[in-house]
Amino acid sequence: MKLRNNFLTKMTLFIGLIFVSILFLYQLNVLSFDFLKSFILAGVITYLNFVSGYLFLKFSHNKSDNVFLIMIMGGMLLRLFMVLLLVFISLKFLDIKTGVFIFVIFFFYVFYLVVEILYLYRDKR
Repeated sequence: MKLRNNFLTKMTLFIGLIFVSILFLYQLNVLSFDFLKSFILAGVITYLNFVSGYLFLKFSHNKSDNVFLIMIMGGMLLRLFMVLLLVFISLKFLDIKTGVFIFVIFFFYVFYLVVEILYLYRDKR
């Protein structure tokens, strides 16, 4: 349990460092407010995706293989539709920089996916 908490703590600190760096660059007037708004919104959407994935992993822990796969695959389907809906709503109704928003969604989605895979790998060892 301690190893998993340590791993999740390191990942949270890494993401926090990225957000603090972006806020620092905004304070130095290197980045615009539109960039900051797009970055934070994309970060929040992907973080919600990650937290829901983590909850599905926790609920399926120590269950049978069949239940585990149903929880993970079903959760992945629900999460993808949630992200799709939130991205569509954000792009349609909010005034954000589209390029920044899509790139940050992609970056954090892949990053959190790698974190989930590493979490599963470390948990099974």
